[in-house]
Amino acid sequence: MADLALLVAQLSAQQDLQANRDVLTAEVAPAKTAIAAQPRPLAVAIAPATPSYPSFSLPLLKQLYQTLALAASQTSWADTRTTVAQVNAPFPTQPPELTPPSLQQLLQGISRDRPGQTLPELSPPSRQPTPLQSASQLSRLQALRSPVEALPRFVGPRPHSGNQLYQQRRAALLQGQLYTRLSPDSFHSQWANASEQPVYSQWRQLLAQEASAMAAGQGQNRLTVVVGDSLSLWLPPEWLPTDQFWLNQGISGDTTAGILQRLSAFDQTRPTTIHLMAGINDLKNGATNSEVLSNLQQIVQKLRQTHPQAHIIVHSILPTRLASLPSDRIAALNQQIDTMTAQAGADFLDLQPSFKDEQGILRRELTTDGLHLSPQGYRLWQVALAAL
Repeated sequence: MADLALLVAQLSAQQDLQANRDVLTAEVAPAKTAIAAQPRPLAVAIAPATPSYPSFSLPLLKQLYQTLALAASQTSWADTRTTVAQVNAPFPTQPPELTPPSLQQLLQGISRDRPGQTLPELSPPSRQPTPLQSASQLSRLQALRSPVEALPRFVGPRPHSGNQLYQQRRAALLQGQLYTRLSPDSFHSQWANASEQPVYSQWRQLLAQEASAMAAGQGQNRLTVVVGDSLSLWLPPEWLPTDQFWLNQGISGDTTAGILQRLSAFDQTRPTTIHLMAGINDLKNGATNSEVLSNLQQIVQKLRQTHPQAHIIVHSILPTRLASLPSDRIAALNQQIDTMTAQAGADFLDLQPSFKDEQGILRRELTTDGLHLSPQGYRLWQVALAAL
């Protein structure tokens, strides 16, 4: 238990959320009831590493798992989450009161050795890393079935619509800055009353301009590119690690076919990592699984050709709460994507176990409308990103 307390203390210092601190610094001994009734599996799928990325430090993983397993055998956690409701049930407004830390959070302090170094022009990180030990990247990534802590909430003004976000990013670019390194309320006066909705071609142009600026100013700094649709577009930049640059190439409503046509926008950048999540809009628009799979395969192939130095991670398509998008179809397609990425030399991050409920659909507290993510959903995704 002393080892677990040390790990939790390190995580608490890193999360920078008071709600998480309240949970993680609490005494665990009094909770004695829930774990026997609702055991939580502790498992990570580890497959042989790719030639470019050595395998994870297995002794370190074993130490973490053994410590957490020992604690789980001696401790129970109160879980006050409400019973899973039907698809059309109202979304919850209150967060769970107490939930245990997850292995993803414990692994958040482990960083992978990457090329490049931080230069003086980078602003100081808001969350100082406290790595347990330097380790290499896990080759095949499997998200854990784990609860989310207290519901995070956005504080202060920030864009809430596509036209507001577009105007904020445009204003930042005109000032020679990138919005991912600014506070959420930056240039508030220039976007607060934005009313004109930008069209797809305007978003493509803006993203291409941001990529060009990044290519010119990246220097030797590490760069992570996020490619996708609205789920990627609204990823809160203030929750991302600040020891590197982030380039968001997400466009609301985009499909795998659309993404395939605009990859050249960031050809001149030198990313260390590229995250790709796409396909849900294809399914909404009536595309077949084979069409989605073919487009994703072409995207991965093109990314590998253009950015051979980059670590490419394809994220699973998230489940939804929409009856028109059955979870079994999404799960079957994700299995095909997993196989494809292995053959293409990329990695697959399976987020399904963390995001789905007992019925296999998107957990209520993780979504705002059954499809898009809530702040809590983005926090869970951020935990997975930070653990890579």
